[in-house]
Amino acid sequence: MTSTVNQNVSSQKPFDLIELWLVLWNKKWLIIFLSIVFSAAILAYSLTLPNMYKSTVLLAPQKQQESGALASLGQLGSLASVAGINLGGGSDDTAVYLEIIKSKDFLYNFIEQNNVKVNLFAVQEWNRDSEQLVIDPALYSDGKWKVDEETKESLEPSMFETYERLLKKLSVQQDKVNGLVKISFEHVDPLISKQYVENIVALINKSVREREISEKKESIKYLNEQLSKTNVAEMQNVFYTIVEEQTKAMLLAEVRKDFAFKIIESPIVEERKSSPNRAVICILGAIFSGFFVCISILLLHFIRNNKRQQKVKC
Repeated sequence: MTSTVNQNVSSQKPFDLIELWLVLWNKKWLIIFLSIVFSAAILAYSLTLPNMYKSTVLLAPQKQQESGALASLGQLGSLASVAGINLGGGSDDTAVYLEIIKSKDFLYNFIEQNNVKVNLFAVQEWNRDSEQLVIDPALYSDGKWKVDEETKESLEPSMFETYERLLKKLSVQQDKVNGLVKISFEHVDPLISKQYVENIVALINKSVREREISEKKESIKYLNEQLSKTNVAEMQNVFYTIVEEQTKAMLLAEVRKDFAFKIIESPIVEERKSSPNRAVICILGAIFSGFFVCISILLLHFIRNNKRQQKVKC
């Protein structure tokens, strides 16, 4: 029994790096040839990728400051909050606004207002010389989406599909140090990238402003109803103060267009592409091609050796 084990152990060859090197050296021309072929294929693939342009806007969050009159209300301010009236207080709702931008409700509305479906799904490339978009006629032409000949269904993407692709192209980030917000969008057309970023900022400011105005109107309506029900002079003075401040806040919201965010640096039509980085793609492709070819040759070598050993044993 012991002799049999010793024979099996002695028949197994140790892992020899020199043998591996000799195998690769003997196949060096094949390795070089296949590596060049794969690298050329990767280069050709990278050239088929369209240039992408990213436009970015730098924003400063707008903070609502609490007025002196409302600050002096003390416990009555808490009472107003229980009644559903927001008196302000310098709260920072930036995180909420950023989540709103990425929400389905907001982006569905943005998709409907902008020609997002066509620009994200039907556009093949952007002609830099003519500055025109090249639309895939198999998907969209004459202002209509094509129909699948087999299923007879429209090729128009759904709202959720558009939302998912839009979210991949959209970047919303806040600097934790200075609190500034960056919103970026990437597209084959640099003008569309710029327009979409501008429209997103305008839409979030409009949405937040309209919501604020609506809340203030409801608050004023409620306060006036409560004012008509009380005869206590002190309570009437409190209600008058709150109505006055709510009216000021509403008028401020109507006047100030940059209600949620103030633009620090406006987006521009980028002249330099943001992706793809073809040099990096080609370098990494060449490295992985050579590595893949070497591994494949070594595997084939060991498979052949195992087959030979099995034949000798037989």
